[in-house]
Amino acid sequence: MVTSVLFFYVVYAINTGTYLNREPVERYYFEYDIKVTGLSGKEVGGTTVIMVPIPASKEGKFFTPFTQKPDFIQRFLLKIMHKPEQDRIGPYFENISETLDNKEIMGNWVTFIAETDKGHMLGFRTNETRLEDISYGGCFVADYFDIFDPINNGSPMLFPVENMSDVYSTPYGDYTKYASNPKYNTYIYLSDNLKGGENVSFFVYLTANNDPYEWPEKYRGRYNNLLLAKVNDTGYVKVRTIMGQEIPWGNDSLEVMSTQYFSDFYADETSDNVNVTPSYTVVA
Repeated sequence: MVTSVLFFYVVYAINTGTYLNREPVERYYFEYDIKVTGLSGKEVGGTTVIMVPIPASKEGKFFTPFTQKPDFIQRFLLKIMHKPEQDRIGPYFENISETLDNKEIMGNWVTFIAETDKGHMLGFRTNETRLEDISYGGCFVADYFDIFDPINNGSPMLFPVENMSDVYSTPYGDYTKYASNPKYNTYIYLSDNLKGGENVSFFVYLTANNDPYEWPEKYRGRYNNLLLAKVNDTGYVKVRTIMGQEIPWGNDSLEVMSTQYFSDFYADETSDNVNVTPSYTVVA
């Protein structure tokens, strides 16, 4: 009996993608990575604060975490596996605040989510007098987002989002996708105690894929957002960001890592940055 049920469930799981042990990347999923270099060895006084864009829609709305509950078959399997009743729940995935806010990371940096005059951003704060570089990020599972037109359909970007370039689409099966790489402005922030130093380099990358179990192979893919900047200003600095798409998987014609934007940065070109008067508060 149990063998028959398990066989039935395997067939069911393959066809629906709802089995309990799916990896996060096998759902609507994105990764968010931050590297800030050129800080290590800097001698400073007071509190150092650095802020970077945070994943949110172009309107500043955070994504909704995945909230699946076990269906009847999953509950039955948990029961026959002798899971206590209180543990018979579906997978749980964290939201932005749970993953990113108030975490202590290497270099005695503490993270925080700030509400700035441009919208929410992710911040790093330390009272160390000798700084270290920042390397941080998170992985997230969402209920849904649109990889075909993430800009207009509420998918995560590197927010704040300003001055979006003209976005042209091209037909793709029953959908459309971008005909070129959209670009937009966002902001980073460096506290005044970093004034007069060498360049600080920023790498902020967000890559998101749709759920491969919900889409035919032709429509499975991902999009990405990339911010690269070398900055020797302080306060809020406006920087350029580029978006790419890989639809279907393996079609990297719009992949951001092969663009001129990427090449210029690693050819030691500096970004076109604009200093902006800072203002922010920490979100409790």
